[in-house]
Amino acid sequence: MGDTALGIVSGGFWAPDFDNAQSRQFVQAFEAKYGHIPSNYAAQSYDAALLLDSAIAKVKGNVADKPAFMAALKEADFDSVRGDFSFSNNNFPKQGMHVMEVVKDDKGRLTLKTIGTPFKSYQDAYHAQCPLK
Repeated sequence: MGDTALGIVSGGFWAPDFDNAQSRQFVQAFEAKYGHIPSNYAAQSYDAALLLDSAIAKVKGNVADKPAFMAALKEADFDSVRGDFSFSNNNFPKQGMHVMEVVKDDKGRLTLKTIGTPFKSYQDAYHAQCPLK
């Protein structure tokens, strides 16, 4: 879309300008390795790897113990690029939802700039109807 995307406002769970240590480290390492700004998909995949690493460590590598591994995953004991992150009763992420605008960064590249956070620790609209505990 190029410059025609400038000014578009969207919503999501992460943007490259997030001001937390894990996100800053991720963005810096990603840009150094790949030469461009990471996408939301890259951030989500990185979080998934951190979550798996944490859970595998908690069960000392014994992923065959499925109840223990599932409990370790549910704990979400890792530093997320998203900031605060946990799982809701229905195993969907409980996270902030942010409003972002497409802008150019100081290098002239298109990126997302966070302009607001209307929902902190947001749970999906149907979590209360889910029988999972």
